[in-house]
Amino acid sequence: MNDKQIFFRERLSDELNYHGISKIEFAEHVGISINTLNMYLYRGSIPAADIAVKMAQALNTTTEYLVTGADSTTPPSKSGTKSDWQKKEISHILNTLTPHQLTHFLEIARAYKNGVSQGE
Repeated sequence: MNDKQIFFRERLSDELNYHGISKIEFAEHVGISINTLNMYLYRGSIPAADIAVKMAQALNTTTEYLVTGADSTTPPSKSGTKSDWQKKEISHILNTLTPHQLTHFLEIARAYKNGVSQGE
């Protein structure tokens, strides 16, 4: 098994755990069998491009990230810092909000930012 295979399965497993998605739920959402998913998670297989794209979409990430660990949509940052996982958590929350909830979230975030900026 090469490094790319090991890292893919680790990133896939990490993303499933992060999102709290069961393997069965994820496999159904992506349109693959649980046995196929287990090949990716435990045997180090890497999916075909169309399946990798569906996986990335279901996990709200990029195919590039799942396969290589890099993400060209954001500038490189220090891996593993506290702010990285916090930003990822905020991004996940934002992607699950309805438009109405998003409006209120942004109002709260702006008020908080303004309050913190004034208090410094």
